[in-house]
Amino acid sequence: MASKACCSAFSPDGQYYAYCGNDGKLRIWETASSRLRHEYIPNQHLSSPCSVIGWVLVSQQSASNASPSSRKRRRKKSVSEDVEHKPVVAMGSASGKVMLYDVATAHVNVVLENGHSSTVTAMAWSTCSGLITAADDCHIVEWNLQENGIKCKWKSGKAKVTALAIPANSKSLLSAERIIKWWSLTTRQLIRTFTGHANQVIFLHTIKVDDSTCYLISGARADGYLSVWSLDKNKNDKTSMATLSLQDEATSISTIVVEESQQVVILGTTRSGQAQLFKYQPNGHTKPLKPSLNIAVAADVNQKETVQQIPILAGHLTEDEKVLLMYGSHLNLTFEKVTPDFSDKIQCLVRSEKLDTKKLKERKEETVSKVKPTSIEEDVEYLAPGVGVATLKRNRTSSGSQLLLKDRLENLSLDTDGNTSGRVPSKGANTQLLMQALNSKDKTILATVLFTKNETVIRNTIAKLPVQAIAPLLKELTVMLQGKTYASKIAVMWLQALITTHAAHLMSRPDIAEAFSPILSFIDAKLMLLTAVQRLRGRVSLITGQISQANEEHNKDIMEESLLVYQDPDSSDEGADKDDIDLSSESDDNWEEMSDQDVQDEQDEEDIKSIKSEIDDVDDDNDSMHS
Repeated sequence: MASKACCSAFSPDGQYYAYCGNDGKLRIWETASSRLRHEYIPNQHLSSPCSVIGWVLVSQQSASNASPSSRKRRRKKSVSEDVEHKPVVAMGSASGKVMLYDVATAHVNVVLENGHSSTVTAMAWSTCSGLITAADDCHIVEWNLQENGIKCKWKSGKAKVTALAIPANSKSLLSAERIIKWWSLTTRQLIRTFTGHANQVIFLHTIKVDDSTCYLISGARADGYLSVWSLDKNKNDKTSMATLSLQDEATSISTIVVEESQQVVILGTTRSGQAQLFKYQPNGHTKPLKPSLNIAVAADVNQKETVQQIPILAGHLTEDEKVLLMYGSHLNLTFEKVTPDFSDKIQCLVRSEKLDTKKLKERKEETVSKVKPTSIEEDVEYLAPGVGVATLKRNRTSSGSQLLLKDRLENLSLDTDGNTSGRVPSKGANTQLLMQALNSKDKTILATVLFTKNETVIRNTIAKLPVQAIAPLLKELTVMLQGKTYASKIAVMWLQALITTHAAHLMSRPDIAEAFSPILSFIDAKLMLLTAVQRLRGRVSLITGQISQANEEHNKDIMEESLLVYQDPDSSDEGADKDDIDLSSESDDNWEEMSDQDVQDEQDEEDIKSIKSEIDDVDDDNDSMHS
């Protein structure tokens, strides 16, 4: 079973383990000796990285491109002679192609094309039905490995398929999104559906107990359990038969059926680095089942007090009912076959982390000897790792840049406003860098390109963008639009430029409604909340305005400048002035002038009094005469 998280898978017999990382290298280990046997770099490892891995057993005739004469000679052989099968690694790429890597010849013999138009997301293989793949284009393709072509192709639904499984000795297929669908390979019609997972299903594994009984085990992303379903066409159960409880999300699943007791043994490895074994007897249990045995690996580091756990990356159940564990890191993997001890619920394996330098040297020498030599295609030379290459003396006067690619990417100016002073800012475009980020799915480069406020750079980048990159860019913008306010604002700018520039291409796409449905639903949800948000904003602004006005009045300075200022004089100042006037000394001349004036005033008053008395006497005489 291939792990979608890391693109890895055990061979059906557990003899090999294949892994393809972010660097695009395919590595194949031999589990018996824990040694790296093959290392291969596809020619398109940068533009079209590997997205999913699976194992296929093909005959010698279908795996190699044999000539017509050789095919005629093979037909003359005895019919009773058994057809020889060899293990082949099937690698689905981001471009929709499927490459078949032959382990015997250490070369990609067959490339299956024209089946998918986008990233391959799941694959399954069986001896009866052959190789079947699914991709982001929501199509399922059944391949004909005899002719290296397409046998059949049909649409899986509106959502992309994330897991596939083929029941043993059955002309049917199981595909999973959030809903598990059971297809008939004869009619390409749905037999029934299984619902019960809230997230995307990443694992599907079928178990055949006998000729009439078959079960399905499914695991979804971020779920801490596995679900067991009954593959019976006559039943239509809406819930799973049983639930297997895990400590964390599952990273790999392996099963085996004990023929004597008809008991199913299930091995699941978790993201926390442990392996859990379940013994399940199919009898209709609906309660969650706990694991019968937990296996963990610990490191013995010089007998310290703290014990460090070595994570178990994957596991495989062998035919002799033993557990093949893979633990460590992908730089130094260790494979070990362990006999499960069910006497206790926890089985802890203590292993030393000290590595023997001689063994490491032997591994490296053997790895180099197994690496495929240099291959030249179309005037381009591809050098596999480990091949000795003579170092070329570079001319010191060369004008080429001696910086590493990482340093050159860091020094690349993505903002036209940050150019050196004295130069005219160029209205550039980041189209090539954007395409590289979309193909490699590098979040760092993608964020560096997209998070820019320069509208000119955005328009130029969109104008030079090829139509093949519109769909991946639209998906990234949809994710940004559902993020925080700043990311949503940037996404709106890119969407405006994208729709304005490539409106004709978008209108010609048959899946335009599916592509823009998340954006439209997000806009509708925002519009529904707009009225309530505006009311809340008005109330908040009113309250904050009142609070700020009250604070301003409280903190207002009473001594600030005004038109008129009145100051009440102090009584102590008035008394002091009066005392100063009374006690002030005058000159002698002033005193003499004042005394003369007073004498004159007194004489005038006496004259006026005498005149008045005389007038009064005259009036009295007149009155007496009249009488």
